Amino acid sequence: METYVSNLCRQLTRRGHRSDVATLDYIFKTGQRLPPYERIDGIDIVRLPSSGTPRYFFAPRLLELAPRYDVIHIHGVDFFVDLMGGLRDRHGVPVVLSTHGGFFHTDWLKTFKKAYFMTATRLSLRGVDRVIACSPKDEQLFSSVSSRVTLVENGIDYQRFAAVEKQPDEGTLMFVGRLSRNKRVDRLISVLARVRERRPNARLMVIGPDWEGLRPGLERLAVKLGLDAAVTFTGKLSEAEMLAALSRARLFVSASEYEAFGLSAMEAMATGTVPILNRIPAFAGFIDDGSNGFLADFADGGMAAQTLIAALDLPDERLAQIGAQARLTASRYDWNEVAGKIEEIYMQVAAGVARKAAAGACGACSAGETSRDLPGADG
Repeated sequence: METYVSNLCRQLTRRGHRSDVATLDYIFKTGQRLPPYERIDGIDIVRLPSSGTPRYFFAPRLLELAPRYDVIHIHGVDFFVDLMGGLRDRHGVPVVLSTHGGFFHTDWLKTFKKAYFMTATRLSLRGVDRVIACSPKDEQLFSSVSSRVTLVENGIDYQRFAAVEKQPDEGTLMFVGRLSRNKRVDRLISVLARVRERRPNARLMVIGPDWEGLRPGLERLAVKLGLDAAVTFTGKLSEAEMLAALSRARLFVSASEYEAFGLSAMEAMATGTVPILNRIPAFAGFIDDGSNGFLADFADGGMAAQTLIAALDLPDERLAQIGAQARLTASRYDWNEVAGKIEEIYMQVAAGVARKAAAGACGACSAGETSRDLPGADG
């Protein structure tokens, strides 16, 4: 989500808009406090105090910022949606929501989440002028509680990733993403053990921050399976380090049980890296199995291992052909195109507010005022 917001803000700035960010003043997982204001790459960041928990917080001061803006774009379904959607008539600013999977990334309190979504979230969305579904799955889900849903799938900085020159190392598998339970890195490690029974040179690079304290347990699993020298945890990498790692990856792998979109997989595809992804709706939405990548059921370790072995055994020419198709797929998600669609939505919701205001002005005229008495009546 952070990457999405950062890229969107940069694109909007290039298009002549001012794009500020309001967020909370601490990091969820560590509790580290952040300054109340910061300017990053020309983008103003306002950080708000909050109470509650990371699962549901309260930060009502966002309401104070609303009058400064023409459109408020909320990312993710949390207190900000309930606040700005529920009080839409009070603040009067158009509200746009990007879904990012809602709050269904794990099965924790699944029944309660569904009930909350169908009641409280449905009510909040009445005050949201447009819901941007980040995936076809989100489009289907949010259409059940709102009639204002538009599908605009996530964007990537295609040109930056497409510039990577592939020089893959034999046997190198790569995963990119946060270490969180829904990513199922444990299954990747277990499948790697099966793969190495037949392809001893296979190894796994795990790139991304440990948000849930899972790394020690994953490292112990690797040692238990005799993979301590075959699994590397890099933590978060710089942009240059990430692109260099992608250039060396022979395959990109993900056993994730839930994704709203699959951003890191799409970025890898833009480099021409062939993906092998878990068979879930988000991945199935853009993978044509055998053409631009492969789908596998990582819950079935034996079958997933067979898919990986077959892909590792592909001749370089065939692997490059599939990688080229992966690049072509990724090109359709270039941020320039995605930002254009979002900008159009902003214009539509802002115009809708202007029309309502004009209708209200006409009502005031009929009640006894003349158009000359209204602010801005001269155009």
